[in-house]
Amino acid sequence: MHNPEWFLSTGSRARYITGALAYFAQGIPKGLLHIALPAWLAVEGVAPATIAGFLGVIMLPWAFKLLVGPLMDHYEYLPMGKRRPWVLTMQLGMVISLLGLGLIEDPTSQIGLLMAVGFVVNAFTAAQDVAVDGMSIDLVPLEEEGRLNAFMSFGKAVGWAATSAIIGTLLVTYGTKVTALVCSLGAAAIFVYLLLVRERHGERLLPWTAGEASPKNEPPPSFRQVFSDLNHVLWSRPSLVMMLIMFIAGMFSGYGRALMPIAAVQVFEFSTPQWSELNAVMGFAGAVVALFLGPVIDRHGAKSVMGLTILLTGVHAFTLASTQEMWTNDTYVMVMISLWILLLPIIMVCVLALAMSICSSAESATQFAIYMSVCNIGATVGSLFYGAVAEVTSWSQNYALMGMIVFLLLLAILMYRTRGHPEKLLEPKSSGTRHIREIHRH
Repeated sequence: MHNPEWFLSTGSRARYITGALAYFAQGIPKGLLHIALPAWLAVEGVAPATIAGFLGVIMLPWAFKLLVGPLMDHYEYLPMGKRRPWVLTMQLGMVISLLGLGLIEDPTSQIGLLMAVGFVVNAFTAAQDVAVDGMSIDLVPLEEEGRLNAFMSFGKAVGWAATSAIIGTLLVTYGTKVTALVCSLGAAAIFVYLLLVRERHGERLLPWTAGEASPKNEPPPSFRQVFSDLNHVLWSRPSLVMMLIMFIAGMFSGYGRALMPIAAVQVFEFSTPQWSELNAVMGFAGAVVALFLGPVIDRHGAKSVMGLTILLTGVHAFTLASTQEMWTNDTYVMVMISLWILLLPIIMVCVLALAMSICSSAESATQFAIYMSVCNIGATVGSLFYGAVAEVTSWSQNYALMGMIVFLLLLAILMYRTRGHPEKLLEPKSSGTRHIREIHRH
């Protein structure tokens, strides 16, 4: 195992593949819980408010990722790497919890149990996400961040696209037991790959194998030091605006994730397999676009690319809201819904790149987790907001409300700027040799 491509610190290919596969694993629960299941529940006659409530509850672990970041920054097993032990543990938890979905025989009459198991699955998935993001910030050169985010977003989009395509048919044909087994096996295959990749040369492959902690990894700081250092960078103006951007972006995502599958089934007469397959095809297309967008972001900045994408998304939402007379045209509906699905991975890669660009390396897991937690709190709020207005608004008004959320996001993006030349977030003096992370003028 001396091939540099098996070590993340020295192999760019290993970084891209590992990031893509780890995010692919995150796409498996998303394809099942956030795409296929809501559509299937809508087909089975479950009320929109109940489906929105289900989505709001299972997204809560993503909102509380900020609680996991400090644990990962403090509790480390350095002989196996700074973040890798956490990645492996959470990936294994994902495998086991996905199997637990097989215990639910009739999801429509066991919504409470479905919520509980979905919550646990997302808890492991969200924690794996924190660990992978922290590992990426620790090991990836600044000039590679745009490309890595593109690969990660590509992996996640392919993960939920492939999963939703398969799951839509499996749920209808074989039920939850077979569906849960297939999802768990997919996550298990990625767990095996992650076992074989190490962060740095000389580290242990497994706890009982030979190896030692890399001298490049400093001992973990105390909780007091973590929060002291984090406080140094978190309350800057760019960071506060970033949190606003993340909240509104999450709200848009959560609102759309609740609205779209229900509207697809109840208004546009999609079946569960049809909705899942459309998500698969267009999600993959969006992932390909996002993959090639990485170098563009590195060149022009995440803010510019994200602003243009959000502008297009807002135009799309208001156009759909104002053309209800064309909703009976199957071609028009297919094009409009396909465009919405296509834009999601592109928005995702821009959000990740923008947030990652201002993270300090010292407390990267905690800082990035806070930004993503704010985003996911917004997603929960967005889903619950849709559930609250679903019974008192028309479908056209629902799409107009989504357009308003997009408009607010565009305003927040315009507020994000750094003054003068590219600035730097300096690590506190107590951080010793930890390096400085630039904030690009995006």
